[in-house]
Amino acid sequence: MKFTCNRDLLSEGISIVQKAIPSKSNYPALECILIEVSEDLILTGSDGDISITYQVAAIIEEIGSLLVNARLFSEIIRKLPDVYVTIETAPAGNGIQVNSGSSHFEIPTISSEQYPRINFINNFDNSVELPADAFRSLVRQTAFAASVDSSKLVLRGVLMENKDGLLKFVAVDGLKLALKTYPNVNATDFKLVVPARVLTELTRILDKNSDTLSFCYSETQIMFYNTSFKLVCGLLKGEFPAYPALIPSDFSASMTVNTEQFIDTVERVTLVIDDEKKWPVEFVTYPDEVFISVAGENGNSHEALAAEIVGQEVTISFSKKTLLDCLKVVEKEKITFNFPRGKGACLVNSEDDDSFLLVIMPVKPRVR
Repeated sequence: MKFTCNRDLLSEGISIVQKAIPSKSNYPALECILIEVSEDLILTGSDGDISITYQVAAIIEEIGSLLVNARLFSEIIRKLPDVYVTIETAPAGNGIQVNSGSSHFEIPTISSEQYPRINFINNFDNSVELPADAFRSLVRQTAFAASVDSSKLVLRGVLMENKDGLLKFVAVDGLKLALKTYPNVNATDFKLVVPARVLTELTRILDKNSDTLSFCYSETQIMFYNTSFKLVCGLLKGEFPAYPALIPSDFSASMTVNTEQFIDTVERVTLVIDDEKKWPVEFVTYPDEVFISVAGENGNSHEALAAEIVGQEVTISFSKKTLLDCLKVVEKEKITFNFPRGKGACLVNSEDDDSFLLVIMPVKPRVR
């Protein structure tokens, strides 16, 4: 095996496939990057559940394949002195030589035969193509709402549902729900639950210059791909919550505020909180403002913010983290809180964006 390529492009490819590689594994081959050289240079990383392949532009002189420790290989390539690097099988056949400028390394390798078989999807009948920017927005505005530690694994995922050409991404964890839609998807109807962490990593893999992203699926897997990479992972099993029933529709009042100003105010007022689970943020609405206050471990704080209020006066409390997590994915200048009658959930949306909504559960006010 022998090839020459750009150091920075190789380092980028390594960093991408490393996202699927565990730092420690009972199976040493999974701590390695699979390097395959034929017509192209292909890097592969996997933890057994998630697998990523990435193509790097290279001058190929001799074909071959092998496994090299991902951490060591990554550090060496990243710190090479020259912009170009040549990698070839060592004369003894049990390692590789890495040459760049005056720098030379010879490191051990493992036979590629020890790498587990990766089952990429080869049937592209169920294939969907999306603009890359649309995909990033779909993930950014929903994946944060998936559960991190629920015993119900399905709640750790994002529902990708296509019905009558309308694609919906939905995540819910019991405290919040996020829903984002994208229209005109030319595909058959489907319902898939994908691990939220995979979708989040995928947005980091996508090159900023990527125009589109495609995915296809089977009964048990989903594969995302473009001209540079493929990522395949298992779908989450289980019954996803019937989310339409979780979206409230009966309200006593509404409050419209400037999103950025509201976030800044909440962040200031909550500086006196260390344990946000014990000390909620309280809102009281008045005809033309909202009074935001906190009684925390480190003192009390309050601030008034201009707001457009419709309906009766409302007093309601929210978890600091839940509230800020939701607000920070809003992409519009103004946002509207629709307050429930009684003790139900609050619906948050924007007047000029019907593609996105949030549902936030209030919490009990703290009594000192």
